[in-house]
Parts: sequence; C-alpha cells; structure tokens
Amino acid sequence: MNDRDAVARQLGRGPKPFRVAARCPFGLPSVIENERARNMPTSLWVTCPSLVAAISRVESTGGVREAGDAVGEEAVEAIHEEHRALYGTRVAGVRDGGNVKCLHAFTALQLAGAIPNPVAEWTLGRLERPYPEGGCCSQVAEE
Repeated sequence: MNDRDAVARQLGRGPKPFRVAARCPFGLPSVIENERARNMPTSLWVTCPSLVAAISRVESTGGVREAGDAVGEEAVEAIHEEHRALYGTRVAGVRDGGNVKCLHAFTALQLAGAIPNPVAEWTLGRLERPYPEGGCCSQVAEE
C-alpha cells in the first residue's frame, strides 16, 4: 500500500498534500506533516488509528490536565515558542496561557522528531498499546 492510500484509509478521506513525518512499527505512516501553505492549526497530525485511540484514552481520563500539571506551564510555553520559531504558529495543543489542550499535537511533534517535549514523553509513557500486536490496523482493515 502506498503512503497516500494508507493515509486516506487512516483518515477516512483523501489527504491534502503531506509528507510522512513518522512511521509505525509496521512501516506505514503514523504522523504526517501537512503542506505548510495550508491554513491549518497544526502542521503535524497523528494518523494511525490505533495511536490516535491510545492517546484519546489518556485524554479521556484526565490526561490533558495531568500532563499540564506534571510538566508545568513554563515547559509548555517553551515548546510553544519553539513551535512558533519552526512553523510560525502556536502549537494546536496549547491553550492561551500555556495550558495543554491536546496530547495528540504534542505527541506528533515528538514522534516526527520536530520538537522533543516532556508533554509527549508523559503521554507516551502512559500508552498501554499504541500499536496493535498482531499487525497494522490499516492493513488488517483492507483484507
């Protein structure tokens, strides 16, 4: 399966122009970087359905607040400033005042190697099964 088809399957729609920023253990895209010319709140997106679901489980149990409390506002603001320097915009996962808003955005930055950060490290440390054990969920869905 080519990357464009894989991302289309993952998103449930045809993707806009992107580059693969990180791959899952099965070799398929897990994070993409959108074309920078687009007016998007974030440049990097987690696309792997299994990884998205794992991060969402952490968020749904209070993980957003816990991550912010664990790393502190100063660290979140530093990540935001680094993101602004690289991409010209705020991290989509930051609320005004430096609070964490979305663990997916911080994790995408880390996995893509763009901005290693303590919010993503906190999140990744709490993921029970970020990827299926038996094979890629995108590959299984096509069989």
